[in-house]
Amino acid sequence: LMPTKRVYLETFGCQMNVADSERMAGALELAGWRQSETGADGASVIIYNTCSIRDKAEQKVYSALGKQAKRKRAVMSRKRETAAAGGGAESNSASASSAPRKLPSDLKLVLAGCVGSQEGSALLRRVPELDLVMGPHHANRIAELLERVDLGQQVVAVDPVEIEEDVALPRRGSKLTAWVNASFGCNEACTYCVVPRTRGAEQSRKPDDIRREMLSLG
Repeated sequence: LMPTKRVYLETFGCQMNVADSERMAGALELAGWRQSETGADGASVIIYNTCSIRDKAEQKVYSALGKQAKRKRAVMSRKRETAAAGGGAESNSASASSAPRKLPSDLKLVLAGCVGSQEGSALLRRVPELDLVMGPHHANRIAELLERVDLGQQVVAVDPVEIEEDVALPRRGSKLTAWVNASFGCNEACTYCVVPRTRGAEQSRKPDDIRREMLSLG
């Protein structure tokens, strides 16, 4: 049997980000991924879905990402040591009581959302451990983008695209509330607002698609 693929997805910011995270979770579930039951420590893919409206939210993301980048360096160092030793079993010299929690054999870091759109490839220079930087309009392509990462690429997906209707329904995080998009992006370009720049031009969903999603809520 193939091992279960575990993902940890953390959302920073507004209801639009929550809706994007639910879309990503639905697409990943359709592709065979499951949510980590032990948080970030038990995941082989960590996704931070980010907000760039408030500086505090942005700094929280960088703080969390720095911690996971350090953890990824430990994973890569362990893989190199194993390869240098001839690919055999990893050392068991540390006692069970002093050994750290077992790390996944691989770890991929994803920064999604508005900070991804805003910073783009510059994020790879700031945090070279990142595997994928993506804008919110690529949310339903997350599984496809991770497949590209599996080929050994660092992927930046922030270019404007026409948002396609999701094959998978969002994986709701609440039994009481549900965010349903009527449109994506905005054309107003208000001086104080970053939405047109980070979320792209306005794109409206078809009424039948909105209705289908509403009816799926039960």
